[in-house]
Amino acid sequence: MRLPSPLILSYEGRWRYACGVIPTPSARFFALAVASSFVVGGCYGLAEKSFDPGDHRDVLQSILARGIVATEPIAGQTACDDHDLVGNSLYLTARMPEETEPRDVYVHMYREKYWDRSAAEVDKCEAVYAAANPDSEITRLDIPTYRIFGADWSDELTEELTKALDEASHAGRD
Repeated sequence: MRLPSPLILSYEGRWRYACGVIPTPSARFFALAVASSFVVGGCYGLAEKSFDPGDHRDVLQSILARGIVATEPIAGQTACDDHDLVGNSLYLTARMPEETEPRDVYVHMYREKYWDRSAAEVDKCEAVYAAANPDSEITRLDIPTYRIFGADWSDELTEELTKALDEASHAGRD
């Protein structure tokens, strides 16, 4: 026995569902859009975001906006010989306007998802820098998504760098 088709041909030559529902193109598009939004929302709605930090330009812009005098910025310059750090590092010298001697600042940038595992490689690089500067006081700031260090920073420079990197960490893209 053959079952009847759910579609029948109407007297106007259009296909209609036998149950009386007429699937117009706009109704099908609406149903597809609603279903897609649930699928996309289900995949990404509860997921933890992993954003990029502000890039080199954002970091420099935030530093300069805080009144810090920054000179000699070099992207990719590290304090150690670790080629894996080159892609996410920035070197510059910095000082507050009333200070006369610029200080080294090494900034290492990471995506949020790599933040936890980035500490060990920056620790090694910081140790090499500290060994090369034995009479200096090394300061380290860990501000997600940046790890930054240098020697002999004043309290004011440390405070302003902290504020600048905190600001830059929110300048990236989601």
